[in-house]
Amino acid sequence: MGKDYYKILGIERNASSEDVKKGYRRMALRYHPDKNDHPQAEEQFREVVAAFEVLFDKEKREIYDQHGEEGLKCDDEPAATFAQPTPDMLPFMCAVGGTVLFAFAAYKTFQFFNRKKEATHGDGSSSD
Repeated sequence: MGKDYYKILGIERNASSEDVKKGYRRMALRYHPDKNDHPQAEEQFREVVAAFEVLFDKEKREIYDQHGEEGLKCDDEPAATFAQPTPDMLPFMCAVGGTVLFAFAAYKTFQFFNRKKEATHGDGSSSD
């Protein structure tokens, strides 16, 4: 189960954006590594910052409220498109491209060697 960002900031689920800011300020002062020398203060501060980033953004907050922390993880990954190939696609693209290039060259070579001999060989005679 994911983290409860509302609990991390110490606010209610129906809190306004102003309440989110106040909760962030309160917890950031409490867990900031410069103010708190506890070994886990830095990790707690990171969680406070992450909670604020999600709850202050309306779109992210809606996703979080509907799907929890797991719903946000899918949002972080860019949508897969074919405009920019990924590194694992490169060998496949080279193989397909090489196969197409080979097939084209073989076809042109076949055409070259099987073209019809011209009826006239330059001596002007024709066999009718």
